[in-house]
Amino acid sequence: MKYREVINFDPIETIIQLRDADKTSTARHLVESYVISKEMAEKLTEIVFPQLQFDRPLDNKGLLVIGNYGTGKSHLMAVISSIAETTEVLPVIRNSKVAEAARQISGKFKVVRTEIGSSEMSLRGIITQTLEERLAEWGVNYQFPPADQIINNKQAFEDMMAAFHEKYPNHGLLLVVDELLDYLRSRKDQELILDLNFLREIGEVCKDIRFRFIAGVQEAIFDSHRFAFVSDSLRRVKDRFEQILIARRDIKFVVSERLLQKTVEQQEKIRNYLSRFTKFYGHMNERIDEFVRLFPVHPDYIDVFERVTAIEKREILKTLSKTMRRLLDRDVPEDYPGVIGYDTYWPFLCENSSFRAIPEVRSVIECSNTLESRVSLAFTRPSYKPMAIRIIHALSVHRLTTGDIYLPLGVTPMELRDTLCLFHPDIEDLGGEPSDDLLTLVQTVLREIQKTLSGQFISHNPTNQQWYLDLKKVVDYDALIEKRTESLDNAALDRAYYEALQILMEKKDQPSYVTGYRIWEHELEWLDRKATRQGYLFFGSPNERSTAVPARDFYLYFIQPFDPPYFKKEKKPDEVFITLKGVDEEFRTYIEKYAAALDLALTSSGQDKARYQAKASAFLSDIIGWLNDHMTEAFQITYEGRSKMLRDWVKGTSIRQLSGISPDE
Repeated sequence: MKYREVINFDPIETIIQLRDADKTSTARHLVESYVISKEMAEKLTEIVFPQLQFDRPLDNKGLLVIGNYGTGKSHLMAVISSIAETTEVLPVIRNSKVAEAARQISGKFKVVRTEIGSSEMSLRGIITQTLEERLAEWGVNYQFPPADQIINNKQAFEDMMAAFHEKYPNHGLLLVVDELLDYLRSRKDQELILDLNFLREIGEVCKDIRFRFIAGVQEAIFDSHRFAFVSDSLRRVKDRFEQILIARRDIKFVVSERLLQKTVEQQEKIRNYLSRFTKFYGHMNERIDEFVRLFPVHPDYIDVFERVTAIEKREILKTLSKTMRRLLDRDVPEDYPGVIGYDTYWPFLCENSSFRAIPEVRSVIECSNTLESRVSLAFTRPSYKPMAIRIIHALSVHRLTTGDIYLPLGVTPMELRDTLCLFHPDIEDLGGEPSDDLLTLVQTVLREIQKTLSGQFISHNPTNQQWYLDLKKVVDYDALIEKRTESLDNAALDRAYYEALQILMEKKDQPSYVTGYRIWEHELEWLDRKATRQGYLFFGSPNERSTAVPARDFYLYFIQPFDPPYFKKEKKPDEVFITLKGVDEEFRTYIEKYAAALDLALTSSGQDKARYQAKASAFLSDIIGWLNDHMTEAFQITYEGRSKMLRDWVKGTSIRQLSGISPDE
């Protein structure tokens, strides 16, 4: 089964210009091809048409159509203006309620459409010149007075409409302006204030005359931080305009009803296909209708795409059209869900050279390329490499949704599993809960990515389990220490153990009794006789120590716990062997990381050396804490051939008593 067999693909690859609707034949096609969601139908019937009509009294206002690039903003304005201009398009409106409501404005307007390009003219100059030129084409002779000769513009618009009605007494005049936001962004502070005041006046005159105004903007300018310095002017403009927002639901409706149309039979095939995979994902079964309508596009693709704030001209419908064109003749995969996740947007983004001109995007692309290159070359689990690459692409896209690319915000493994429909065929053989098994695999792949990269450029927040690209994280000391532990031998662990033991027994600053050997003079108190005994403390076995002279009363040997050497136990009455036996995974982790940090500190310099030393100190504290907590059950004592754990040797006697510590101390 190929993708083209389960969808009726109608690509949306051309960019619609508002002025395309000036031609009647094109206008009819634009209206016919515009799919109207339930939400958009409500906006048209309850806001747009009532605000445009002039047959009954109403506090008419201007209209702002808000939608990002590629969401159909220009198409919507072309449709509204075409309906207002001619009744010929009413039969092809794809929603009966909208078609009925449209009768109140259809054919009742003369329409002027314009797009503001790169211009240094004032907004007043652009609009008045546009109106004058079109009015002249219609045989209406009117000239706006110069801006420096009028107190306000309302009277000028009233005079213009009076001249207009002499020629068209039964019509209203609709002015539709696209790309207004780009123009306003280019204006200097004082110029912008004048432009906004003029915009307010336009909104106000809509109440009293048959002049109507629609403008298209890429974002809600009244809520934009870019115009915060003119907030007072914006507030007055807002009072005279209604906003029509093209929401994600509207875009999803366009995708499902035009770009990816399906018959009932095709929907049933897709439902049966996806039902095999619902058990692997959270809420996929509950959202199955949405998955079917948008198949093969994941429903969350559009949500994430719309949050990519670093790039304005994203053109989601055009991007999805290109993606689908590549898939049409491919087979729908049988061994994994053939759903398009938002990670597939990353290659398109990287291919667009204009995006690289944006510093934030360029930084993320460079980081992502580094990650992908290293994973491609050094990933230790080849069968999981495709999933790892998809995760890197997804994290790269998500990095551009957070506003600030350096914020510690990311995606959880569960979100990656569900929003990308990640999958691996081996999951079905694990026998556990399918969704949990898949989640565990995603977590494993994330850790493997971090391990492969030595922690560079990728971070994990353990408090919320989010993973994200960290562009400031050039060196991850924890990851490097973790990686170093993998190549440590037991001898290195024994050395680290002795380093910790030296500090614990306060021998670190005491020189060894024999140069080159870990041997120290040691004194013990003979409590029964209130006397002390002199002896030696040695880290190692008897066959490793030098001949200590003079002879003393006792010899305490701390044997290597990880790589113990062979030695002959002669059962001498002056020898005691102490061996660390009760080692658990926690202690081994501490000692491995301590050994790794010490080793890396030896081969580093400057700030890196200081960081590793600080890490080693922290691990040492963990080791000492563990030894203090587990002393009686961790150490085995051997004397005259008899071996028992420390707790058994001291059974019935407290450590405080043996140490000569009074109950009050």
